[in-house]
Amino acid sequence: MKALFSDLLNYSLELGQEILAKRSEKQRKSQGQFLTPIPVARFMAKQLGDVRSSSRILEPAIGSGILVCATIEQIVARNQPGEFWLDGYETDEELCQVTKEVVSLAQERAAKYGVIIHHCIQNKDFILDNVPVYQPHLFLAEGSTPPGAQTLYDYIIANPPYFKLNSKDPRAEVATGQIKGHTNIYTLFLALSATKLAPHGKACFIVPRSFCSGAYFSALRQELIEKTRPYALHLFESREAAFKDDAVLQENIIISLEKKKSDRGYPTSTDRFNISTSKGITALEDSLLYREVSLEKFVSKRNGSLFFRLPAGELDEQIIDIIDGWPESLNQLGLNVSTGPVVPFRSRSSLTDREAVKLGKAVPLLWMHNIKRQKVDWPALNGSKPQGLYLSAEGKSLSTPTSNYVLLRRFSAKEEPRRLIAAPFLEDEFDRYETIGLENHLNYIYRKRGQLSKPEAIGLAALLNSALIDRYFRITNGNTQVNATELRALPLPPLEVILTIGQAILKLDTTDQESNLEPIVFTTLRNSGLIPQDFPAIRETRFTMGKIQE
Repeated sequence: MKALFSDLLNYSLELGQEILAKRSEKQRKSQGQFLTPIPVARFMAKQLGDVRSSSRILEPAIGSGILVCATIEQIVARNQPGEFWLDGYETDEELCQVTKEVVSLAQERAAKYGVIIHHCIQNKDFILDNVPVYQPHLFLAEGSTPPGAQTLYDYIIANPPYFKLNSKDPRAEVATGQIKGHTNIYTLFLALSATKLAPHGKACFIVPRSFCSGAYFSALRQELIEKTRPYALHLFESREAAFKDDAVLQENIIISLEKKKSDRGYPTSTDRFNISTSKGITALEDSLLYREVSLEKFVSKRNGSLFFRLPAGELDEQIIDIIDGWPESLNQLGLNVSTGPVVPFRSRSSLTDREAVKLGKAVPLLWMHNIKRQKVDWPALNGSKPQGLYLSAEGKSLSTPTSNYVLLRRFSAKEEPRRLIAAPFLEDEFDRYETIGLENHLNYIYRKRGQLSKPEAIGLAALLNSALIDRYFRITNGNTQVNATELRALPLPPLEVILTIGQAILKLDTTDQESNLEPIVFTTLRNSGLIPQDFPAIRETRFTMGKIQE
C-alpha cells in the first residue's frame, strides 16, 4: 500500500522544496519553514494508531501536505472503508495552494478504496483563527471554548513552525501571561492544539527537545500534563538527522499525547510510556529501539519546576533512580547559583586587556573559554576576548567579590563530550584582587552565608564534572544550555560526601587530579551507599542507540 501513496508524498515534498528553494535561508527561518521528511511523516502518522471512521483530523501547520498525505496513506492501508474530515491551516499562500492540489489527489485515490476524505485547507493563521484576542487563557475551562473555535478533533498531527515571537506579533499577545519567558511559536501550537483535542483524542508533534526542560516552558509542560497524557516519545540521535537538508541544529523529538480521561493528577507507577530511538531518518523503522518505561520516569517535578526526562535505556533509568534518591540540593546545602553579571555588549567601555590587569587598573574577567574541566585557565593566552574588567564605577558595580566558587559554563557546543563543564575558583589563587569579573555566559555557585571551603568547592566541581551527573543532566536537560533552574533542581549528596571528594582530590598532585576525578567521585559515592555496589562505572555520557558510549 505504501507504493500507492509514495509518488504523492514525493510530489508533495518536491513541490514544497521548489517553493522554499526560491527563498533565502533567512526568510525560511523567520517563518520556521522546515518540511517534514517522508520517513518522519510516515512514522508520525503511525503514532496516531488506527484512525477511526467519522473522525476529524487537524494539521495546524500543513506546509505542502506531507503529514496529511502520510495520514491518509495509513488510513487506506487499514483496508477498511470509512469517512473522514480533515482541516488544515497554512499561512504561506503558495504552500497552501500546493497542499490543496496534493490533498485533492490523495482524496481521489483514497476514494477508490472506500475511504472518503472531506477536506478544508485554509490560508489562515491557526493561532489567530482559533484564539480571539479577548480570550484570557489558552487552557480554557470545560465548556468555555470561545465562539468561532468550537471544533474539536479526534487526531492532530503537526510539524509546527519554530521561531521566536516578536513582542509586537499579534500571536505574542495571545501568549501574554500564559507561558512564562520568551515564547516560541511552536509552544503556542502545542498549547492550543491540546485544547482542540476531543475526548480520547490523540496528537503527534515533532518539536525541539529543549521543550522538555528549562524555565521558559515550565508552565506549558504543567498545562500539558494536566490536560493530556503522553504515551510515546521518539529521540533522534543526530542533532541534524530529522531535518538534515535544512541544517536545523535543534535536537528533535516526536511526542505523542492523548486527551486525559479525567483530571487526575500526576502520573503514577502504573502509567506506562514508550520511548524509541533511531540513528536518523534513513530506514527509520529498521533502526528503531523501543523501550517501555514508567511515565513517572518521564515526568519529574522538583524545586517547583516540572521537567520531561528522556531515559534512553535501562542504565538511564538506574541513574534516575539513584540520583533522585539523593537527599540534598543547592538550596538545602545553603548554596545558590547566579549568572555572571558582565554582559559584554552593554559594558564595552569597562572591558580591557591583560596589561591593564597587570598595572592594577583592572581585575581578571573570566569567560566560558577560561573554564576547563576542574581548572580555571586565566589568562587564556590564545584567546581574543578582553581579559580584564576596569576598576571604574561601572566596572566595580559589575564585579563579584573574590571568594571560593564553583564556575560552570552556561553553554556547551553540540559536539562536546560533556554538557557540564565546571571548575573550582579558589580565592587563594586570585588573592591579589578584591573582586573579579564573571561574564554572562558563566554560572557561579556560592554559599549564601559565608563562603565555600576549598575542599567543598573542589569536591562540588568534581561531582558536577563526573560522567554520572553529566548523564543525569542530559536525561533531564533537553538542550546545550546549563540553566540555573536545572542546577537548583539537581539532587545532590550530603555535604560531607562532597567534602570527602574534595579532600581526596587535594591530596593528589595537580597534574594527577583530572585523570583521577572519575574514580574518586565514583568510589566515594559507592562507599557512602549513594550508588549500588554493582552499578557500573561510566566514563562517557553521550548515548548511541540507547547505550552509553564507552
